[in-house]
Amino acid sequence: MSFETMTSLKGLAVWTLCAVMCASQPVDHLPVLKEAPDSVTFKVSDKPSPLILSCVVENAKNIKYIWKKDGDIFEWKSRSDIAQKPDEGTIIIQKPRDEDAGQYQCFAESNFGVATTGVIKVEKLFIDTPKVIPLKHKPVKGKPFKLDCAVPNAYPEPEVQWVLQSANDPSNSKVIIEIEYHITQSPDGNLWFANVTEKDVHTDMKYVCQALTPAADGPVVLAEHYIEDLVENKEENTGELVAQYLSKDMTVQVGKVTMIYCIYGGTPLAYPGWRKNGQTIKDEPQDRVTKYNGTGGKRLLIKDTWLVDEGNYTCFADNEVDKVKEHTVHLTVVSAPVFSKRPQMKITAKQGEEVTINCQILGVPAPEATWTYNAKPLPRTDRISVKQSSVGNSTVADLTINNLEGNDAGYYGCKGYNGNGKVYAETLLYVS
Repeated sequence: MSFETMTSLKGLAVWTLCAVMCASQPVDHLPVLKEAPDSVTFKVSDKPSPLILSCVVENAKNIKYIWKKDGDIFEWKSRSDIAQKPDEGTIIIQKPRDEDAGQYQCFAESNFGVATTGVIKVEKLFIDTPKVIPLKHKPVKGKPFKLDCAVPNAYPEPEVQWVLQSANDPSNSKVIIEIEYHITQSPDGNLWFANVTEKDVHTDMKYVCQALTPAADGPVVLAEHYIEDLVENKEENTGELVAQYLSKDMTVQVGKVTMIYCIYGGTPLAYPGWRKNGQTIKDEPQDRVTKYNGTGGKRLLIKDTWLVDEGNYTCFADNEVDKVKEHTVHLTVVSAPVFSKRPQMKITAKQGEEVTINCQILGVPAPEATWTYNAKPLPRTDRISVKQSSVGNSTVADLTINNLEGNDAGYYGCKGYNGNGKVYAETLLYVS
């Protein structure tokens, strides 16, 4: 028998029992499901760390917990490496496997109804380690140049870092800090030289591109390069500015770090300036939006992205020899849903009264909202209605129940979602 069918058949009996048992239940001790994380990660290795999926009802015992994975009942008891915490629904997977990735949800059934967590996304940490073949170069002196480094398939996306490393002693290395204004790393992992100079040549050192990721115990080498010597430039230097890496139109989330790149090569160097919507950005190093971040202006850094940051950003590069070069990037700012008015955790009311459970959500674009009752779609009757509307980036989805009856008691869940994320919260309605 399915979980849904079993729950439906028990309906009347459960609420009749609740009418007797719940009448003396102190309000402060009503069973409420603790909020679970939206996502959890794990790593498959010789020394695995346990994967913990949390599901805890406060102020209650004798709760029946059921887990689903990808919409189906998760028969975790068939595995010897999975245990459940005493008096909780929390399960611990001691030796996670590749197939443990998925969408999980916990259901907690009691005399008060069926509470449920939001969907917990479980993802495996990994990185596809490439085969590295050291490459040797003799670039043209004074010309723009690039060292390649492809960012591998991985979760999460790794932090890419370039180091200058001893050819004979890997422990002897130093990060290539971008105070060398003629060297800039682009977000695709490549290292760009606006113009190669003698100090970029190293006979006993190599340029190493490495990934820093929680999927590995240490840095993962992605590429190795040697700049052995320079070839003399026999051409006349015209001072031409050459586009190396220019950011394309971007969509970013509120609260994230945003970097817009404008890398031009050539001799002499150009130090780009920036405009937003035609107005020059007047910034200082400590500002939230600043070009002062170790790249000589070739990167505009937004330390904490706000909705007001949306617009057109134009860099203008001028080395006072070539004509001024300009490039424009349109920045679109979106946001995952957040509650502006979160549903109350517990509401107590008497039969015959009217109750409203608030659920108001902000997001860009404006989120959609849906309600559940005891982990099932909300029943629509003449007494139950949802007042839903969207104004700007706000969605209101307040639920009202008129002329309360005893069997209206239970767990009401509001979910808000858009293409950038989701939120979920439940209210336990107690009817006396």
